[in-house]
Amino acid sequence: LYPQGFFCFALAFCGLIPAACWRYTDSTEVENSMMDVYDFVYEEVRRNTSSFRRHELTAIHEAFLCCGKHSPFGDTTYVEHKTCPPDQVHNAGQDCLQEIQDFLKKHMDFVFLLLGITIGFTVYGMILTSFLWFSIHFSSNLDRKGKYILR
Repeated sequence: LYPQGFFCFALAFCGLIPAACWRYTDSTEVENSMMDVYDFVYEEVRRNTSSFRRHELTAIHEAFLCCGKHSPFGDTTYVEHKTCPPDQVHNAGQDCLQEIQDFLKKHMDFVFLLLGITIGFTVYGMILTSFLWFSIHFSSNLDRKGKYILR
């Protein structure tokens, strides 16, 4: 039973370490991908009035509670009035790219914290299961060795 427990903890450890390394080395990939998607959808809506892309942009604005972006390609107020939630229209011009980046940075830091805690518990589990296995395996007699008298 204990070797199987150690093996399960070791497998979890082998999966968690690459995830932590990826988070540490390539942490901006998720942010860049999300911002690229937002740019793509925003520019598609700006160029034509595709209802599908407009619904996507409206959903993004509602999810991140932002409205529009600063665009070097020209006037964006038409897009923002058509896709922003009614209570956000007066805040048109908020940079959604910054909101998305802040949102993802905060949540990725939380995920990294959980990953670190999970790695710690996994190492603790590996140590505990190996200690229990060795203590049970190498002690042939678990009974008391002498008499104990209470005075």
